[in-house]
Order: sequence, then C-alpha cells, then structure tokens
Amino acid sequence: MNKKRKRILLMVVSVIVLYIVFYIGRVIVYIHSTTHNPKEYLWLYNDSIKCDLDTMFSIGETRKTDECYNYLYKSGYYIMILEYKQLGSLDIQNVLFHTHANVNLNHFISSFWGEEYNMDLYPRPETYINFKLPFQNGFSVSLDTTSRIEKWIEGKNYRGFFGKILHMSFNNAEGKPLVFFDYKYIATPTLFLLYKHQGRFIVIIINSKEKFDDKIIHILNLQ
Repeated sequence: MNKKRKRILLMVVSVIVLYIVFYIGRVIVYIHSTTHNPKEYLWLYNDSIKCDLDTMFSIGETRKTDECYNYLYKSGYYIMILEYKQLGSLDIQNVLFHTHANVNLNHFISSFWGEEYNMDLYPRPETYINFKLPFQNGFSVSLDTTSRIEKWIEGKNYRGFFGKILHMSFNNAEGKPLVFFDYKYIATPTLFLLYKHQGRFIVIIINSKEKFDDKIIHILNLQ
C-alpha cells in the first residue's frame, strides 16, 4: 500500500473514531442516571397509604432537565412520576390535549435519539424519552385514535383524565413529540394527571392489572 493510500485510510479511520467519541460523549452528557431514592416523591402520596408502597422497586431515572420515577402500590398498581424542570413556569391550564391524533410509534422512532424504559413490563407503558427535551415552555398531550378519555378530572392545582390509552406522546411548543408511551397490546385503563406544586411541573400516570377507576386519585396528596 503506497503512502497516499495509507494517508487516506488513516484519515477515514480518524473521522470514524472522532464520530464515535463525539456520539458517546453526547450520550454521556444527556443520559439519565439510575438511582434508588424512594423518598424523592413520597410527598405525593397520602400518609395513610405509604405503608402499602413497595419502595424496593422505586427506581428513578434522573438528569438536570427531567426525572422519571416508578412506584408500586399494593403489588398491583404501577405509578409513574415524571417531572420536567424547564416547565416550572407553565400554567397547566394552557396545556392542550389532542385526541384522535396521529400518534404513531414507527414515525416517532424514525427520528428518535434517546432512551427506552419499562420495556415488556405491561401494564406500564413502554416509554421513549429523547436525550434532549426542548419543550420551549410549551407542552401538549396527544392520544391516538384508539385511546379515549372517559372522565375529565380537575382540581385547584391539577388536571387530567381517567380513560384508556394505547399510544400517547408529549409534544413541545411546535408540536414535535419528545416523549412517547406505548401500551402495545390494548388500550389500557389509566389515570393521567398534570400537577403543579410550588413551581414544579409533574406528570402522574397510574395503571394496574386490576380493575380500577378514577377513585385511585385518593391515594395522592395533591395539595
């Protein structure tokens, strides 16, 4: 191999190595850190039910921009808590809910660059979270045509619904989906809430293998 070919080969290899290093570096910067700190969101639950929370399985995924925690209640209720730090000033009354929307996993995955959680852990939704979440102080919820809202729920500092969800996405101010939830098999009974507390923007999602209704909200301390 002559010197010219060697130089070209060296340049190609260098570019590939730099790309890999750059890619890994970006992933390290944006990836969540796994933690086991069940006390982080225990304040969201009423004292009377805290003894029924299995904190052994309260695994959290945390980073500077957002957090995602999972709790197990009475061995049958799966509770996901998500907090988005950059949306602390957003009024939950300004959040739009789009029903019968084109919420398609294949379309989302085609441009997805991020992390996947709760894979094959039904009734928890398989969850896709982008490495970067540029909500731009805007937030909307989209539900696919199979999902349906059965009852709207609203209080002084929370709003949401009880219904059945198959596919759902969280979108930024421009309507771009940044987080995707896939229940895969069937539209699944779900309590979904947006909650504002002392400048914090929190999403609560409750599912169960058992039959339940919107009264499950009473396990929460939504002050």
